[in-house]
Amino acid sequence: MEIIYQLAINGWSKLLEWGKKEKNQERLVLTCFGISLIPLLILSFYNHPAMDDFNYGVLTRWAVEAHSGLGCVIPVLKAAVERAVHIWNVWQGTFSFSFLAALRPSVLTEKLTFIQTFILLGVFVTGFWYFFQVVLHRLLGFSRAVASITVCVALTLCIQYVPYGVEAFYWWNGSIGYTGLFAVMLLMFGLILSGMQDKKISWKRMVSLVVLCVILSGGMYPVALLTGVLLAMALLDVLVGKQYGRCLKLQILLLNVIYYAGFVLSMIAPGNERRQRFFVPDTPFGAIYKSYLECLAYMREQTNAVIILAIAGLFLYMLYQMGSTRFSFGCPLLFTFVTYSLVTVMWVPGLFAVKFISGGRYYNILYYGMVLFYVANAIYYAGWLRRRYEACTEPAQSFFRSAKSVLLGTAGICCVVTGMVKLDIVRDLEEITTATALKSLVYGEARVYHEEMKAREELYHDPKVQVVEVEELTYKPELLYWGTLTTDPENSQNQAMCRYYGKESMVLLGSEETEEKQESSQ
Repeated sequence: MEIIYQLAINGWSKLLEWGKKEKNQERLVLTCFGISLIPLLILSFYNHPAMDDFNYGVLTRWAVEAHSGLGCVIPVLKAAVERAVHIWNVWQGTFSFSFLAALRPSVLTEKLTFIQTFILLGVFVTGFWYFFQVVLHRLLGFSRAVASITVCVALTLCIQYVPYGVEAFYWWNGSIGYTGLFAVMLLMFGLILSGMQDKKISWKRMVSLVVLCVILSGGMYPVALLTGVLLAMALLDVLVGKQYGRCLKLQILLLNVIYYAGFVLSMIAPGNERRQRFFVPDTPFGAIYKSYLECLAYMREQTNAVIILAIAGLFLYMLYQMGSTRFSFGCPLLFTFVTYSLVTVMWVPGLFAVKFISGGRYYNILYYGMVLFYVANAIYYAGWLRRRYEACTEPAQSFFRSAKSVLLGTAGICCVVTGMVKLDIVRDLEEITTATALKSLVYGEARVYHEEMKAREELYHDPKVQVVEVEELTYKPELLYWGTLTTDPENSQNQAMCRYYGKESMVLLGSEETEEKQESSQ
């Protein structure tokens, strides 16, 4: 027993020593984060197109069928542009979103649907990763390892507790315009902040930023409005800042001109006026006022014990790491107000146009904004507190150092008590996105859904079958199913699928019709 005890003690000591190294901490966090994504990627192989995927992708699908090989590239791009112009005229002005929605990878074949999750998660992680590396490493001076650990915390909270996972990483049409473009926005401002740090933007990077400005200016309005506000703030900063040269000022001005030209083009679309006839809009000031209130209520509703504990842990971690940055972190209350206001910006378009937030995909980006607000303020208040500590006299600093163990112990006890009192096992742990994906995989729901959808798609692609009748699905996995055919053949969704697959009629059989069909087959 003594030998086992000594081995355990030695092993624990070596583990603690290994964990003290920053690089090892980074490797551990990255490994855990990567493992958490594996079930989500595996589940993507059971995914299938749904809902507006057919409506937005109909012309590109026809272009693929009419051409073969690389010869379909130009026709497919033309079809995507044609679809975007049509949507701009009849439904909404978000031209770049319509273009991207029409270029759904699975228009080539439903077998490629899995790649959409890889793309969406890849864009999401890349946008967050680059933005955090620029802000924390380049601007604030933290090590790359600290930046990596911090972004993993933010990404984990965003991915695992996203309100509607199917509309975040599986349904192409619902995700690319919200989750996708939100990440693209972070990538663009990472590039801009990096250029402002260097006091110049290279021509290659400038070309990339122009392309991103065009994409975001024609995106969904919550992200588009926030992008416009942030670009205006960047322009104000470089115009006022004496440290910036004339070239950089002209470059940021040019980006603003290009962006707002695209944004105006999106706003004046005839489709916006037609769509707005179905709703009664609010006043601009009323929408802004309600945004501040609704955002606060939403944050109270969505903030669970896991998020509280994660942000508390990040605060303590950043408090320890603040010695590597000399940023002043002044006016924390002003910082909180500004960052909260930026989150509320995304609420304004929905509350202004229709007086409510429509669609889970919209709530997803509001949730991402909430997480970024928490992370940013945890870092900022840790820095502010560290600067206050450094401004104390030596006796005061000595007292705080001697009380370090007591303070950390108290913080630990508070976290444990919070976890015991507030942690909801079902909601906070079992319902995380990875757990939901694992349940669909382990229980076989995803496999059955996949087999039944493949059987349906065989009918869809059979030229001899012009009247398609399908039975209800056995399972509808939470992260995969987002609606297909309905029992009403005149339903707009059914009609869109008819055009997409070239059928006369497509309908979902009701329970009585299914029983009659089974009896006749017997």
